Amino acid sequence: MGREKKPFYKSWWFWVALIILIGIIYNLGSRENQLPEGNMPGEKDIAERPGQDDTQRAQDRDGIDEADKDKVADPDEAVTDESEQKDASIKAGMYKVGTDIASGEYILFSSGSGYYQVTTDSTGELDSIITNDIFEGTRYVTVQDGQYIEFRNSTAIPVDKAPVLQPKDGKYQEGMYKVGRDIKSGEYKVVPDGKDAYVEVSKDSLGAIDSIVTNDMFSSEKYITIQDGQYIKLVGCHIVISQ
Repeated sequence: MGREKKPFYKSWWFWVALIILIGIIYNLGSRENQLPEGNMPGEKDIAERPGQDDTQRAQDRDGIDEADKDKVADPDEAVTDESEQKDASIKAGMYKVGTDIASGEYILFSSGSGYYQVTTDSTGELDSIITNDIFEGTRYVTVQDGQYIEFRNSTAIPVDKAPVLQPKDGKYQEGMYKVGRDIKSGEYKVVPDGKDAYVEVSKDSLGAIDSIVTNDMFSSEKYITIQDGQYIKLVGCHIVISQ
């Protein structure tokens, strides 16, 4: 017997096409009704390390306790000063990489439902889009000189100035995480928040199709194994951290 054909709606090309189409509609609509600019992520967006004050930060630089070592791969990044984060944050808008902002990797923090796109030029044509996404929570994105990045209802922070993304209430909630930075490598159970969910593992944050290592639409719990240097994107689902 021949191998059973996977339904078209479970194919990666279907979801990539759908995201691009949604992005175009979102882009056109927002030109008439500009979304409000995003704010610096606060307590609702980023879970702070519990009980951390200035004294604790100083202690952390000398010696991180074992509990925090289990949470993040590089605990020193978790003590980024809040004022430094605020100074480094970039408000919603469109920027030319190499002119307005430096090339490199950024974390986008959404305020509600965010949107971003990276393009080769400023013509606004479909062919110029390199990658785009509508998202909740966080997204990693890497941009290069000469490209353009536009994001709405969100703010951006260079990765070296951004906080380590922590689990909240024992869960890695909807968003994108860097393995070895925000979440440890290993095997995890991914749990849908509702009926439909999506998980994606990629080798970088360029947002290209070739970057995808594996992805899946699913409606029941599943296991996923991730390795240092990879990225995991959770949409409509979460990961529960064992206590």
